[in-house]
Amino acid sequence: MTKWGSVMTAEGKLRLLTWNIRAGGGTRLPRIAQALAAHAADVLVLTEYRSGEAGQRLRSVLRDMGYIWLSPIEPPGIRNGVLVASRVKPRMAAHVAAHVPEPWRMLAVTIDRIRVFGIYMPNLKAKIPYWEALIDASVPHAGGRALALGDFNTCRAYVDETGATDVTSPFLDKIQDAGFRDVWRDRFPDGREYSWYSHRGNGFRIDHAFASAAMTRRILTVRYSHDERTSGLSDHSVLLVEIGAGPLRRHPVTRPSRSLAAAMAAPDAGPIPVQ
Repeated sequence: MTKWGSVMTAEGKLRLLTWNIRAGGGTRLPRIAQALAAHAADVLVLTEYRSGEAGQRLRSVLRDMGYIWLSPIEPPGIRNGVLVASRVKPRMAAHVAAHVPEPWRMLAVTIDRIRVFGIYMPNLKAKIPYWEALIDASVPHAGGRALALGDFNTCRAYVDETGATDVTSPFLDKIQDAGFRDVWRDRFPDGREYSWYSHRGNGFRIDHAFASAAMTRRILTVRYSHDERTSGLSDHSVLLVEIGAGPLRRHPVTRPSRSLAAAMAAPDAGPIPVQ
């Protein structure tokens, strides 16, 4: 045992999960926690995270599950942001860019010499400065081991949606030009899976993982889990990426217990806005 109560594993894999939990989770937090435990990821990038009471309940559940480190940067009020949780203690954490309107939407951490960018972009043209900032921040890491994942609210015309509604889709080419590959699309060049559906029933693949060349070579598996979306647990699917890594100090993922009981009795986090 280490001073963090963690264990050394030699399986050589690091599993990362990103999921938009929708408006902070609210009364769905107990089932969200159960779903996260079932996936047993080492690193979580949870988007539409909210601070306040709902955020504290979620943090308590995650600690109870064995995530020894939780990103300290909180979105103010009922604003939506990103929470990064890890079973592996990171070396550093920071904003991706402090100059964007809501810097808590993009966080960067270094875990096992891997630069991880956790992303939750706004809608429409409001995401343009975030894309520009992410590309600027990612270029210095393009030659190393880096991965950007989260809800980018961005998709390719006629490929990640049936039409052509996203005016910011050229940024998907720009991040590729910066040295980062869409790891799901690389594996499934002709694939059609959607991670979010509009109220009109139109599907969009807007939750992504982009990896540097060195990181792309280490990708073992990448897949969406749609059960969480189709069951109504969230309006987004889960994205899971598994990469080859060296032995790591990890806390085991456990089923939530006392924190889960407290979450079950807690009130909802408030109304769910239309995306």
